[in-house]
Amino acid sequence: MVDENGPHYFVAFQTPGPKWVPGVKYNEQPDFGVHVAYMIDMHDKGLTVLSGPFMKEAGGLAGVLDDGGMTIFKAKDLAEATKIATDDPTVQSGLLNVEVRMMWVPFH
Repeated sequence: MVDENGPHYFVAFQTPGPKWVPGVKYNEQPDFGVHVAYMIDMHDKGLTVLSGPFMKEAGGLAGVLDDGGMTIFKAKDLAEATKIATDDPTVQSGLLNVEVRMMWVPFH
């Protein structure tokens, strides 16, 4: 059944920014811990639905990480979602770029 009034979520696609170090794993990038701390804060505030890095091969940290990642989160509107995503210190520093898109969820 299609929920015509289904919820809306926001998806942040994080990709390498101008300060990304080519050839260095995602979790070994400079200030990666700052990004993780920001993501933990989002989770603790109840904003995060799902979040994580893209993978070339499955296995968590034992797998092969790809560049970038994605976060699905809650916000009241696209403007607030964009602010949340761009307030990430690693976006502000240029380590990551971010694109935020709104997603309607008719199937849930």
